[in-house]
Amino acid sequence: MLTLLSTLRQASFLAVQALKWYRGRSAIIVMCLAIMLGLPVTMRFMLEDFRHEITARAEATPLLIGAAGSRIDLALHSMYFDGPAPARTTMQEVDSVQKSGFATAIPVYQRYRTQSRNGNHGAAIVGTTPEYFEFRDLTIARGQPLAFLGDCVVGSRAAIRLNLHPGDSVLSAPQNAFDLAADYPLKMNVAGVLAPTHSPDDDAVFVDVRTVWVIDGIGHGHQSLNQQSDEDLLLKKNRSSVTASAAVLPYTEITEDNIDSFHFHGEPSEFPVSSVIVEPHSERDRLLLMGRYQAADSSVQMIQPPAVVAELLNMVFRVEQFVRFSSLIAVFVTMILLGLVLFLSLRLRQPEMDTLFRLGGSRSMIAAIVSTELALMLILSAALAVSIAMLCRNQLAGLIRQMLF
Repeated sequence: MLTLLSTLRQASFLAVQALKWYRGRSAIIVMCLAIMLGLPVTMRFMLEDFRHEITARAEATPLLIGAAGSRIDLALHSMYFDGPAPARTTMQEVDSVQKSGFATAIPVYQRYRTQSRNGNHGAAIVGTTPEYFEFRDLTIARGQPLAFLGDCVVGSRAAIRLNLHPGDSVLSAPQNAFDLAADYPLKMNVAGVLAPTHSPDDDAVFVDVRTVWVIDGIGHGHQSLNQQSDEDLLLKKNRSSVTASAAVLPYTEITEDNIDSFHFHGEPSEFPVSSVIVEPHSERDRLLLMGRYQAADSSVQMIQPPAVVAELLNMVFRVEQFVRFSSLIAVFVTMILLGLVLFLSLRLRQPEMDTLFRLGGSRSMIAAIVSTELALMLILSAALAVSIAMLCRNQLAGLIRQMLF
């Protein structure tokens, strides 16, 4: 036992000295092994983080109601404010869920974006109700929550990107800039900025759903004209009446002076929304609601976001099998190349081994020295690979969030 320990101690000493002497070769081998081991681990970490980031929001959204059509488009548009806009449903679905007593219904209406600012693309304008902020656990970091028609609160990343602060204003972007009869841009007052949540909410601009209806043209205000009005706004006037010119248009800014003139045309239950987030009060209520919508007409659908996103990921992550296969091939080829390098290195060191043998070193001692060198390089490579993988994971976590959200 003592002889074995002595042999290992001597072999370790000589192996360390050999690694120091051949430091260039040793460093190259350690780096190659570290990359070979670290790359698959890093890819695995990235895929797991990607899966976690994209499923966390879906798992926090029990049910979604929307117009019949693509379930994936409905889920992506309603939860991540991305993807093609699905067909619109109406507030009737919100009223129906609320009246059932089974769940809380939260409308989401995302159709427009803000205009570009400072060379940056605009953010999605999301119309909703105060329940959404409680549902997503959104808090105001600066400023005030929504209070009036025309107010907006801005996500943390959108505020930085668009350089928006409480008290500023931002314009909605018309869907068709060349259609003079289309929706007019609405000048919205920035009431507050949300605290970061590392979710799609950070890149959105939130307004009351009625504000989006104003952009839609469902709600609007009118300018009051009298004898003292600006001459540019009057086509003609006399003692008993005034006639407006084409300069008088529906308001594009809601202020304290004109907010009372804003009104909505039509039946509120028929006003459009993109989707409805449904938060059942219990598992029983969830099943009852799902059964009700499965038996209802086909113009409306209820989906389970976790199942839809899981289905999407199953299609997307099929590439993961290809990545694993490619990693195995890379490991195999790298091992062959490293084996060739080590073999050639030992051939070049043959005179050194012969000298050691002539000095009394046994063949087992020589084998122990070479094995210890390999073991030390593997240990160093594994430690370096783990360090690289963890560093990349920490650095890429933010990049993944930016790419996804």
